[in-house]
Amino acid sequence: MRKVILMMLLAGVSSSAMAEWVNVGRNENTAIYVDQSTVQRSGNMATMWHLTDFNHVHEDMGEPYLSTKDQNEYDCKEAKWRRRASSQHSKNMGAGKVVYSDSYTTKWKPVPPDSGIEILWKFACIKR
Repeated sequence: MRKVILMMLLAGVSSSAMAEWVNVGRNENTAIYVDQSTVQRSGNMATMWHLTDFNHVHEDMGEPYLSTKDQNEYDCKEAKWRRRASSQHSKNMGAGKVVYSDSYTTKWKPVPPDSGIEILWKFACIKR
């Protein structure tokens, strides 16, 4: 009986730990989602995970994928961003096989106006 209760508790914890993706932008080819629970701020800096969902299959080195998950870091004061980690997934919404995954830090880039990155930067940097 104790094992059953323990398994039920573990199942509840693991399902509540799953990302809750909130749509923050979309166009005819792509939808962008953020996981609000991953926003971390420290001074003028913020990090956050986002998911990009594609309407059409993309390929990287011959491997098809329909979504990506990325962790970006944002400089809220200087309006800059850089990628910290990324993964590509064979199905939409980060499901299916992980086609590619890596942790790396890119160089800082300016946040382009009227872009998906600007939407993400605002979401990560504006205090709610």
